[in-house]
Amino acid sequence: MKKLIKYWQIFWHMRRLHAMRMLEYRADFIFWLLISFMWTIFNFFFFAAIVNVTGVIAGWSTAEMYLLMAVFTILDSFIWSFFYNNMLQYTNDVFNGEFNKVLLKPIDSQFWLMTQNNNYANLLRFATGVGMLFWALRELELQPSILDFGLFLLLLSFSALFIYAVWFIISTLSFWVDKLDNINEIVPNVRRSFQVPHQVYTGIASTLFTVILPLGLVSSLPSEILLGRVSSWSTIFYFMTFTLITVLISRWFFNLSIKKYSGIAN
Repeated sequence: MKKLIKYWQIFWHMRRLHAMRMLEYRADFIFWLLISFMWTIFNFFFFAAIVNVTGVIAGWSTAEMYLLMAVFTILDSFIWSFFYNNMLQYTNDVFNGEFNKVLLKPIDSQFWLMTQNNNYANLLRFATGVGMLFWALRELELQPSILDFGLFLLLLSFSALFIYAVWFIISTLSFWVDKLDNINEIVPNVRRSFQVPHQVYTGIASTLFTVILPLGLVSSLPSEILLGRVSSWSTIFYFMTFTLITVLISRWFFNLSIKKYSGIAN
């Protein structure tokens, strides 16, 4: 219990340090805050143009698709706020021979790798996603119960955890392949796969994105909870189990890979 409290304190201490750094360079923060917000608005306009033309998509109405887009935006803001910069620093440290500094710190290395950086420039993106979520619920005349919201937040957490675990496994390949500079662009480039309902995928694509690597469930499952249209509770159980197994694999693969680390150029 004391260890958990210690790590919790370290986590928030790092957030305060980055907030201080953000306030030190206010103009830079405001600039990127606005850029992130503008891209978010552009994505919603682009999304609206497609949805308004096609109408119903895989059985999802326009308002339901907006709710799905809101969930995607919330997850996307989290990805760019925490995962991207940390993964980039992680692989750079391995390639530049600086990873030994991580191993020498008196805390869990994997914990440090995922808490050393964050980006506050996505705050407006997150707020936009939350605002769009409640707007869509109002348009759909839905009033989810506290239990529904609790399950929604739980699945949203599992979705973020799944993305993290998959991304961490990919980044850990940097111990095995020299100077794989674009390794951290894989997940950002495939995140569009969970911007649409999982019912869109059929045949081989369905097997790939809902069973083998269930990226297609990341945004859909939390959205279905709020919509009250869960197609299969077994699918939710599968996704949660798959996520936990992926996290364990990421931990095992990391511990295996650091034994290969030898310094500069790995």
